[in-house]
Amino acid sequence: MTAAHPSTDLAALHDHVRALTERVECMESIEAIRALRARYHELVNEDAGNRLYELFAHDAHVAYGGRPEVRGRDNIRAFFASFPVQTARQFIHSHVVQVQGDRGTGSSYLDGRPVRDGKSFYVVGRFDDEYIRLEGQWLFQRVTLSVHYMIEAAERWGHLIPLQGVR
Repeated sequence: MTAAHPSTDLAALHDHVRALTERVECMESIEAIRALRARYHELVNEDAGNRLYELFAHDAHVAYGGRPEVRGRDNIRAFFASFPVQTARQFIHSHVVQVQGDRGTGSSYLDGRPVRDGKSFYVVGRFDDEYIRLEGQWLFQRVTLSVHYMIEAAERWGHLIPLQGVR
């Protein structure tokens, strides 16, 4: 039995540590992106939809359910200020994320409960996102919502929205 050369062992150990470090960084990025998507829906569900723009890069894009695309953080801010997210509750499922360096992509399914014109609705759709890491923080670069269907609910829950005294 021959012993491995010490420099070979050190090189293998260095490669192994580098590979583990890359894996941990990737996993941390994926979790940070999942937290970003969760924060988006937390703001909606806590009646703070007017703050959604904070989660976007300055040159980001938003395309919501067939509406014209909105570009730039200031326009995204105006979009969400006028969009009825303040009368909705949103829940996401199956958030899948891929990361490559400072960029990522992801998709998640939406189960939404908006109220519009005194009527309650069920909405099912899919978010397709692009993410970017800027100065160590993950932000949305692009958010596209494709609505699969939206149907009126027999029950009404408009009187429950917005939340009273919860922050």
